[in-house]
Amino acid sequence: MLTRPPRTEPVPRLEPAIRPPLSGRPVAGVLLLAHGGKERSHHAVPRRSGPVQRMRWIGGAVAARLADHGVATHVMRFRFQGWNGSEKSPVEDVRWAVGQLAERYGADVPVTLVGHSLGGRAVVNAADTPRVAGVLGLAAWLPPTEPTAQLDGRRLLLAHGTQDRVTSPRSSFEYAARARAEGHTVARIVLPGSGHTLLQRARDWNRLVLAFAHLTLVEDGPAPRYTDLIDEAFTAEAPLGLQRVLVGDGRVRH
Repeated sequence: MLTRPPRTEPVPRLEPAIRPPLSGRPVAGVLLLAHGGKERSHHAVPRRSGPVQRMRWIGGAVAARLADHGVATHVMRFRFQGWNGSEKSPVEDVRWAVGQLAERYGADVPVTLVGHSLGGRAVVNAADTPRVAGVLGLAAWLPPTEPTAQLDGRRLLLAHGTQDRVTSPRSSFEYAARARAEGHTVARIVLPGSGHTLLQRARDWNRLVLAFAHLTLVEDGPAPRYTDLIDEAFTAEAPLGLQRVLVGDGRVRH
């Protein structure tokens, strides 16, 4: 009688660089993209899952332009689909991935974290990982009790669509306001008409990721669209710096 081999425990995955810098050119920085998930689930993350594919789409949209500046773009996969309460395993998975990148590219290479939904919560919590230069949360899941101390010395940008019915735009505002009041460097941008999946106004989401990566990882070269918008959001006093509204055609509502 044939017996099945024991089921192995899921492990986090770091996918190959989408578009690595040219051969022979040193890597100056890394953009790491983390996908969304569920509140509770110990199921492994399928390679072709929708949340992972969304991050690949964003990575594919920005990787070539970042590679021109020596920045490598990677997508990671968590061990489990869920946050799972106090386990919060996605946070440790992000830290593991940053460590893997340090082994691959060098301990001094800065990393910018981008996370969507549950992935946004994970990268915000992992902001104090060594070598992290900045954190961008896209429609991030940020409950009222989420900590802020780990943001010290990092820049955090939150972006949320007004039509999001999965994670709360108000919660991300309240988190940003609390973190700002505690002295952290936080900005927030609102995208009217966009929902949780980032499919509405996808070009604007991609441009925000590219601009933030450029701001945190690239030292020279022409700045992409929305870099000035992000800079203004960081320097503007609250609540304006936490409610900067990006409307259609790249216009900003003041």
